[in-house]
Amino acid sequence: AEEEEGDVEWVVDTIAGFLRGPAWSIPILEFMEQKCEVFDDEEESKLSYTEIYQEYQALVEKLLEDYLKEVGINEEKFQEAFSSPLAKTHTSQAILQTVLAAEDFRLFKKMMVQKNIEMQLQAIRIIKERNGVLPDCLTEGSDVFSEIEQEEMKILREVLRKSKEEYEIEQERKRNEE
Repeated sequence: AEEEEGDVEWVVDTIAGFLRGPAWSIPILEFMEQKCEVFDDEEESKLSYTEIYQEYQALVEKLLEDYLKEVGINEEKFQEAFSSPLAKTHTSQAILQTVLAAEDFRLFKKMMVQKNIEMQLQAIRIIKERNGVLPDCLTEGSDVFSEIEQEEMKILREVLRKSKEEYEIEQERKRNEE
C-alpha cells in the first residue's frame, strides 16, 4: 500500500509539473485567447460555445494523452492520481481548473468569460497607455453619441468595473488559498 501511495504521489507530481509547464500552458492559453471573445456572461449559451468546448476537450485530451504516453502513465493511473487528495494539495485550483473545464461545461464557460474580460481590460489599459487618455467613445464624450449610446456606455463601464472587481476578488481568494 505504501509503494502504491508513493506511485500515486509520483504520478501527481509528474502531472502537476506538466500542467505548470509551457507544453501545457502555452497551447491552453493560446486557445483561450483566440476563442474567448465570443463568450459573454449571458445566462443562455450559444451554439458556438458547444463547438469551441468540443475543440477544447479535444485539445486537452490530446495534450494529456501525448504527455502520459511520453512518461509511461496509463489512463487508469492518471485517473487514480487525479482524483486523489494529493492532486488537490499538490496543484493549485487554477492549474486543475484547465483540466476540469474539459469535463465541466459550466466551468469552461466561466473560464472563457473571465479570459474575455481580462483581454478587454488589457485592451482598454493599452489604449489608455498609448494615448494617455481613453478615446471619447470610451468616456463621457458627448461628440456624436446619442443619449442612448451614452447610457449604454455607462452601463458597459459599470459592468467592466464590476467584473474587474469580481476578478480581483477572485484572484485575491486564489492567492489566499495558495
